[in-house]
Amino acid sequence: MKRLIKLRVIRLVFALAAVFSASTMATNFNYNNLEIGFTGNPSGLGATGQLAFMDGAHFVVSGSSQFEGDWIASGGAGFHAPINGFVDVHGDARIYSVKFPEDDKHDFGELAYGVNVGVRAWILPQIEANLLVGQVAFDSDDTRSVVELGGRFHSTDLLSIGLNYRANGLYKEQFYFNVRFEF
Repeated sequence: MKRLIKLRVIRLVFALAAVFSASTMATNFNYNNLEIGFTGNPSGLGATGQLAFMDGAHFVVSGSSQFEGDWIASGGAGFHAPINGFVDVHGDARIYSVKFPEDDKHDFGELAYGVNVGVRAWILPQIEANLLVGQVAFDSDDTRSVVELGGRFHSTDLLSIGLNYRANGLYKEQFYFNVRFEF
């Protein structure tokens, strides 16, 4: 009798592992990419790169500037996991170097840290919707919110174009048009 119970428990454990391991290892989106884009009002350029270094984890590096003596550069590590067959949740923790155009006292930018959490969802076979929320903290009494809402058209498996609306405390509200190269 004990042997039968052990056998059933072992079967249950293997069945649950088989069901859940397939969903946790297979994300719906590629997290190995390079994205290059420009912003409108205020105008500027930006680039972001992501590199998955293990199942469910990736590095992220980002930079942007309005070319007015300013920049936002960040780097860190993040996670990504499927919620279901069409939606992924992702997030990251980053270290930032931020130099605002009107800032004359920080020659090399101001250091900050931030966390972001977002979702990506397939709404049609080649169209993705995304949402990102987060915060960037410069010190204990200067925290800025980050909110991005957008979409992406995947023309091929390796190339997509996107449009995001950014409402964040780092720059003014702006639109970000980009091209993403998957590898």
